[in-house]
Amino acid sequence: MARKTILAFSQNTPHQPDYNYIEGFLVGLATLGTEVRVDKWLVNIFGDYQSIDRYQLQALMELCEQSQVTVAEATYKLPKQCVLSKNDMATSLDEGAPLPKFCTGFIAGLSTVLNDSNLPAAHKEAIANTQALFAGFTSLDRAKLTFSYSESVRSFEQEALQVKRRLASTIHDLSDMLRMSPFDFDAFADPEFEGFEYSEFSDEELDAKDDAARLLLQLDDPNSIDLIDEFLKVEEQTFITPTFKQQNEGHFWLMHETRPYMAVRFHKARLLFESNQFQKACTELEELLKLNPNDNQACRYLYANCLVMLKQWDKLKVLLSEYEEDGIFMKSAEALMLYALEGESAELNAIKQGLIKANKHFVKILTGQEKVKLPDVLGYTLGSKEEVITYIEMGGKRAWLSVEGSLFWLRNKKK
Repeated sequence: MARKTILAFSQNTPHQPDYNYIEGFLVGLATLGTEVRVDKWLVNIFGDYQSIDRYQLQALMELCEQSQVTVAEATYKLPKQCVLSKNDMATSLDEGAPLPKFCTGFIAGLSTVLNDSNLPAAHKEAIANTQALFAGFTSLDRAKLTFSYSESVRSFEQEALQVKRRLASTIHDLSDMLRMSPFDFDAFADPEFEGFEYSEFSDEELDAKDDAARLLLQLDDPNSIDLIDEFLKVEEQTFITPTFKQQNEGHFWLMHETRPYMAVRFHKARLLFESNQFQKACTELEELLKLNPNDNQACRYLYANCLVMLKQWDKLKVLLSEYEEDGIFMKSAEALMLYALEGESAELNAIKQGLIKANKHFVKILTGQEKVKLPDVLGYTLGSKEEVITYIEMGGKRAWLSVEGSLFWLRNKKK
């Protein structure tokens, strides 16, 4: 009923936006988290309309409030009509289709604050980056331009589908970021300070670091990397200095005060990997393993898959010699290396049998014979489905896809 009421009003306005555009615009406003006068956003959406009755205004206000609540609670979901068809992407991205209309409205909603001189530069940049991402769903040509990556092992269609699945999360991430003060991290910085012992932090300072790190770890959009870098830069200026690294290299994780830095830096590496910046991800992971060779964070698993993606076999050989493990994470990397360099062999088939023995779900889940959802896994037991899901989240499936023919060999039951 409310939808019909809103559309009835829209038909008598200069712009005549459809419902998906209207919802997109209001979600954009909700993401900003700033107060915008009702009469102002009504004109932005509909143009200089002549009149609006109280039922129409009430319906729009309810949609606006619903958008604000669901975005703030990180429960917002795109309209069901906003689909991106794998088989007919051109139709899904036609100018009048629901998804392009929603994204166009969302971009317009975000634009309402871009001329605000008080808007911090970091926030303005994050908004612009998000707009550019959503613009990729406003037409087929824009999708090709936005989702064609030089290092990608996937087509632009596959990249677009992957990003589309995370659009709601992207909205929530931007909303969280805009609610963070740009001065949160600067509070730690003192340009005249040249470093200090980690034990000199007060409880309040440590709590502030932990809080900042927790917020950053919730951001899963690659556009958040600049904000993450800001945190890391401050840490490296005031605490994790070159001298401190040199003095404490090898046992960083034993000092609780370094863990926010380590956790955020690993999160950055994962975001770089997910955005196909594999070499940059490798650089981050190499530094983390240097600081903490015991690798309590399991950086080595993502690093191994990075090296597979880049076909840096010499580095992978060194890694495998340093971390001799029989589990699916490192044995998979070894299998991919041998398959890429030598092809099928008795040694390789023995590794396959070892993978099957280590986890009976591994081959079926990885090759798509067994369907599973990919929820956030907080831990796993050896041999469980959760172990395979964690492997996939560490870039495992993408590593196999990057080595031509490897998944076919893995699925083949011939020993």
